Amino acid sequence: MGKYYFLLLAVVFSCNSKESKSPEFISGELTEYISDTLYFEKDEFTKNLPAKFAYLEQNDSIFLYAWYDKRLLKYGYPSGELLSSTNFFAEGPDGIGSFISGSLITEDGLFFISDQKEIVHTDFEGKVVSRFPFPSVPEERLAANFSAMNGNDMTYDAATKTLFLADVPFVLQEPNMNYRDWLWKLDTRSGNFEPVGFNYPEKYSEHYDDPELGVFAHTYLKDQDIFVVNFPANDSLLILDSDKSYWVDGRSARTLTFEKGKTEPRGEWTVFNPSMKTSRYKFTQYDPYRKRLFRYVNIETKESEIETYTNESSFVVLDSEFGKVAELFFDNQEILPSGFFTPNGFYLKLVEQENDDKEGYVRIDLDL
Repeated sequence: MGKYYFLLLAVVFSCNSKESKSPEFISGELTEYISDTLYFEKDEFTKNLPAKFAYLEQNDSIFLYAWYDKRLLKYGYPSGELLSSTNFFAEGPDGIGSFISGSLITEDGLFFISDQKEIVHTDFEGKVVSRFPFPSVPEERLAANFSAMNGNDMTYDAATKTLFLADVPFVLQEPNMNYRDWLWKLDTRSGNFEPVGFNYPEKYSEHYDDPELGVFAHTYLKDQDIFVVNFPANDSLLILDSDKSYWVDGRSARTLTFEKGKTEPRGEWTVFNPSMKTSRYKFTQYDPYRKRLFRYVNIETKESEIETYTNESSFVVLDSEFGKVAELFFDNQEILPSGFFTPNGFYLKLVEQENDDKEGYVRIDLDL
């Protein structure tokens, strides 16, 4: 992995060229756009740092925050120096719950999806500010699963004090095809939840009980007030814009093969058996600084004779008007596909780390 640490930006566009503002579609290797590596310190209580950090400007300084094992880690940026670690409680008056299925760090504090019961809002010291019980769901939903997993990160709009989140099926079932309230807005001033509806496309009746191809992922674009919904076996992305919806092309240039997974009962338990070979469009991530949408595509995973894996993945990159501008390929056994954005670029965590005391994140610097 050391070869990625000092790679220079391979493609440079002229700042004075009018053509650089509307480049032709680029197809290449993601590693060509690595400009440098940011290293974060670890303390003795931290085994592995998460893939995502929150970039916040506070009191004329810049910090990166991470949530790890009921602790809030605060880092200097761009130094990567660990400045503080704050413990949060699971129980008690300031308890955030024992089972957290999603967390979000914002300028107004932290939000947690707690025990499938409520949203818990805390300050940066771990003191609970508010609790918002989840709304009940109708019978056809079967059972709610408010979660930030599988590419359904929460989003927060500080101007309107609104939190955006998803109720994601573990696996798709037939009654879910008539259900619409998959996305939700929480007004943290009033405590009211408002659903944002869409239906699964009819083709997903082929993917019942499929833990990979039967889920969805979403991204809320705060600057455009729209939701982007990603379905694993759809080349197109669904755009939810106020009272209308439409589809945009987000396909990979590679040939994708969608192979159904399944579940099977084992006594009192249900075992999920996704296909490890299937292609899938996994999730999207939005760069608010450069107005780019990154769609992560798991193209193909191969197993060698010695039980090691290689993977071909890509980011299909779309501009603010959802025109495709690039597809950049990489191996997710070397670079994790989930990352975070700063004004200086897109940071992705390296899978293999060379130092037990620090962890490295490569910076992707795209001028598209």
